[in-house]
Amino acid sequence: MRLAIGETEIRVNITALAMPVFMLIAGLAAEYAAVFFSMLLHELSHISAARICGIKVGTISVTILGFSTVIPDDRCSKAERSLIYLAGPAFNLLLFTATLLLGRMVPGDQEFLRLLSASNLFLAFINLLPALPLDGGRLMLVLLAGKIGMLAAGRTMRWLAWAISAFIIITGVYQLYASSYNASLIIIGLYIMMITMTGKVESALMNIRQIIYRKSRLLKKGIYPARDLVAMKNTRLSDTLKSLDFDRFHIIHVLDDSLNIIGVFTENQIMDALISGNDDMTFECLIGK
Repeated sequence: MRLAIGETEIRVNITALAMPVFMLIAGLAAEYAAVFFSMLLHELSHISAARICGIKVGTISVTILGFSTVIPDDRCSKAERSLIYLAGPAFNLLLFTATLLLGRMVPGDQEFLRLLSASNLFLAFINLLPALPLDGGRLMLVLLAGKIGMLAAGRTMRWLAWAISAFIIITGVYQLYASSYNASLIIIGLYIMMITMTGKVESALMNIRQIIYRKSRLLKKGIYPARDLVAMKNTRLSDTLKSLDFDRFHIIHVLDDSLNIIGVFTENQIMDALISGNDDMTFECLIGK
């Protein structure tokens, strides 16, 4: 089912509609309501942060696992991305603290407040794990990209996601054995593993997208931070992409075997050469053209 609110499309999976009924029959209506409300506020926090950064949300999906928002952040700065990624877990921690304090101040049995408190703490913890596509993973990808380049950061994050998903699944198996019914961690671990398996192509194209959008950011700002790189003349142009980070414009100095500079190229010139040439082109070939 699809709904449109302004320029935002809301997609509701049919399985998401069955979940409240199932939880009601299972006698877990209060628990489900607390988790659903917490996930909704988590996603709204991301959306609010995106709007503060001037970004319009494209798609909001509602599935059996919760909410998922597509935020086109390719043109955001590193600081704006960090704000968007941290907004959800930060609000969960804020709500956890508020409900915990309120539960102690209000007399009587405050079962729902305790459920809200636990739900928000759990959501904050899970989403801050450094594994894609969780918020912590996205934030770490941005930070790593500034140090080792987007492609290398993407590979590192994939390996980290595999390790974390395996740990979560093993923990979930123990949890299921201890509780006899709670398989939530197993589902989360399998979800991370599935996303990791299907995200290889997107990661491979990530650097190209960033370079394309960097031009529009540079034209918009007028002044942009730059980074100098040095490459030997026999280095392939495609290998240079692995060393480019997210939020800087790159200038590559080409050296011969005597370490003398024989050419200087911008990242745009390298992209143009790759588009018009082939993946095996070296800087030496580019200089000789």
